[in-house]
Amino acid sequence: MPSLWYLPVEIVTALFFAASIGIGSGVVVISYTQRVGDGLKVALAGFLAAAVGFGYAIWRTYRPRPKPPLRGMAPVTAPAAR
Repeated sequence: MPSLWYLPVEIVTALFFAASIGIGSGVVVISYTQRVGDGLKVALAGFLAAAVGFGYAIWRTYRPRPKPPLRGMAPVTAPAAR
């Protein structure tokens, strides 16, 4: 599991990239339609979609996982009661 010290840096980077994607998609729509309102709607939708995608990727990286059992070793059981 990656170090949790990098988690805040990855969150800030993901938000920055999501904002860049939102702004880029908004600019494309504004230049195509010549309407600012449509561009703002698409920019917000692009930001949210990118933020959800990056958030899912970060969650998959840092989520807690159970430890896998060691291969070739018998499971440890409690001794039988007498």
